[in-house]
Amino acid sequence: TTEIYTLSLHDALPISPGQIPRSVEVLCEGDLADKAKPGDRVQVIGVYRSFPPPLQEFTNGVFPAKLVATNITPIKEMIEAPFVSDDVKNIREIAARTDAFSLLARSFAPSICGHEKVKEGLLLQMIGGTEKNLKNGTHLRGDINVLLVGDPSCGKSQMLRFVMNIAPLAISTTGRGSSGIGLTAAMVRDAGSRDFTLEAGAMVLADRGFICIDEFDKMGVNDRVSIHEAMEQQCVSISKAGMNVQLNARCSVVAAANPIYGTFDPTLDLPKNIGMPDSLLSRFDLVFVVRDLTTEAIDRKIATQDRKSVV
Repeated sequence: TTEIYTLSLHDALPISPGQIPRSVEVLCEGDLADKAKPGDRVQVIGVYRSFPPPLQEFTNGVFPAKLVATNITPIKEMIEAPFVSDDVKNIREIAARTDAFSLLARSFAPSICGHEKVKEGLLLQMIGGTEKNLKNGTHLRGDINVLLVGDPSCGKSQMLRFVMNIAPLAISTTGRGSSGIGLTAAMVRDAGSRDFTLEAGAMVLADRGFICIDEFDKMGVNDRVSIHEAMEQQCVSISKAGMNVQLNARCSVVAAANPIYGTFDPTLDLPKNIGMPDSLLSRFDLVFVVRDLTTEAIDRKIATQDRKSVV
């Protein structure tokens, strides 16, 4: 039995801005086959060598290189750097304070003025819930999904960017630039063997992490349907081209969207302003309405905010 995996290198190697993430094919033979599935993070040890290209009329003389695997070790949990003594001291000092939660909430995205409740909800999402497996076999997810709906120029995208920067594993995408297949999984025909291979989407790659979806209202209706199962059951089921697989998508979704009329209309009720089906809204545990109240006091407070001090 021989399997060919495509190993993405964008998680392992830092990429300079403007460069395209690279990938390399990994050849797995014998007992190394079926050791990993799309979305898993593995440590591969092997021999990096070149292979002759398929026979064709014209060739450029370049032999493509592949990695012949000799050992595959799945990485179950992300390995984080250990805390130094100063970090442990500061963590215990903050934990001893009675206002530890409010302090962390004020420190969340300090460049954004106001939105205290939104920052508290995003902080709870970063901390995460408790995943439970009941005795009767019921699985309760521990990841929290957050939706921000509000007027433009309220700092929703900046808060999403703050989540993406401080999270250990986060993938960012937009509603217009993503499709249902790109978020879940895609069936791709291999150019050499003409066989179908499975490539993981953004939600599968963000397993045990966060996925930030900006401009969520710009996403098509058919593309939204594909993420229903991933948000509630935290898995992606694919039944195409003779394959019937389930991929883990245990990620927290933080999405930002504009109201259906561009700005929030206070004369209408909340469902008509959001403009999303109830089946999709029920997947979000926290829904925040962000308003841009154009009053002189609020505008003056935003203009005079000290961005360097967080108390």
